[in-house]
Amino acid sequence: MKENRKIDKKNLLSLNSGIRIAMIAAAVLTLISFMLPFAGYVYSKKAYGIKGLRFLTGASVMRGTVTIPVNYWALGIVVIAVLVVLLALFFHRMKVRMAGMLLTVFGVLELVLGVVLSKDIKAVLSEGKNVSPGVGVIVITVVGIILIATGLYFLYRHKVVTALDFMVLPGALYFLINNYFPMFGMFIAFKNIDYSVGILKSPWVGIDNFKYLFLTQDAFIMTRNTILYNLTFIALGNILGIMVGIMLFELFSGIMKKFFQTTILMPQLISYVIVAYIVYAFLSNEAGFINKTILGDKAVDFYANQFYWPFILVFVNVWKNLGYASIIYLSSILGIDKSLYEAACVDGATKWQQIRKVTLPMLKPTVITLLLMQMGRMFYSDFGLFYQVPMNAGVLFNATQTIDTYVYRALMQLNQIGKASAASVYQSIIGFIVVLAVNALVRKVDRENAMF
Repeated sequence: MKENRKIDKKNLLSLNSGIRIAMIAAAVLTLISFMLPFAGYVYSKKAYGIKGLRFLTGASVMRGTVTIPVNYWALGIVVIAVLVVLLALFFHRMKVRMAGMLLTVFGVLELVLGVVLSKDIKAVLSEGKNVSPGVGVIVITVVGIILIATGLYFLYRHKVVTALDFMVLPGALYFLINNYFPMFGMFIAFKNIDYSVGILKSPWVGIDNFKYLFLTQDAFIMTRNTILYNLTFIALGNILGIMVGIMLFELFSGIMKKFFQTTILMPQLISYVIVAYIVYAFLSNEAGFINKTILGDKAVDFYANQFYWPFILVFVNVWKNLGYASIIYLSSILGIDKSLYEAACVDGATKWQQIRKVTLPMLKPTVITLLLMQMGRMFYSDFGLFYQVPMNAGVLFNATQTIDTYVYRALMQLNQIGKASAASVYQSIIGFIVVLAVNALVRKVDRENAMF
């Protein structure tokens, strides 16, 4: 055993030394890449190449017609290379987890900056023809990939991560790319976008977009609608979901249970585009089922009357999502220990008493978890429900306008990117505060069921 431990220590020491050498080599290679062409282009029927140093110092190309400013992405890559060298020097003094994570993060940053730099180069040299990334940018991208692989291998050899952790990586990368990287776009909320100069060079307007948002009635209407609808959806969705889940659990016939599960889950699988036309088939003033059969001479123009739409939207939401909620609660009920019900039967408990004393208390963790997740999306709304189902009728905006539909209309119909981004930032910040507040409340009441 002692010999094996000595061998392992020697292997790990040699591994650490090899990784330090590889890190220094990668940093040196990154810096050397600035001596290589970063881009190639054709101008006046002649081929040219631009070395990476010119993106660090700035230069004029294409006979002075195009000025290359100092590129901050390129400067960022140099900073990362220096940080990698410093990390290699202090590598042996750091904790394994911290060293491996920093190395991986530096690799991700170099890879991302290499990709962004290549796109920025194409934008700067847009007046040239056949613009292509040079060898230097390709080297930087490859070095970034190598650093990521080295960091992960180091963590794996030191048993900080396991093979199962690597299975999580694709999902984690998707989560970062889809949920975290777009957060850098929050600065758009503080700009007046001018397409002629681009997003980055558009003038800053401070909080003017937020002032415009809150000085109009739109902020109050869309916030009121979003909150009230979501509170109603959460209350009815959970109460009816628990009720239907218990009913499905109490069914003795396996065939009937499968039939009802499939039937009640079917609306969840239908697109809101189709749901909108199903609702239209019922509510249409010209040939709607309700107007032509039930109301008759007392026909109502539903798409011109705001009064009915809170009830219509709540009904459609419950009809569409009830099956999913009931299946979640049914799966939780099926996980309850059957001996609890048997003990309740022995004590003479009725079916209602079993539900009240056994089922509902055991569903408490599931209810709290779902409530936290739903409260986290309190300031979000189902776009299809509030945009497609009312057929985007302008006369119904006071009853159907939510933050999501406002953002869409401001972006796609009014072409106000800054104001749409301001509404999204407002939505995200308030939603984040709500999550923290609800979780703090849950921790105070029942610490074990809090998310964090």
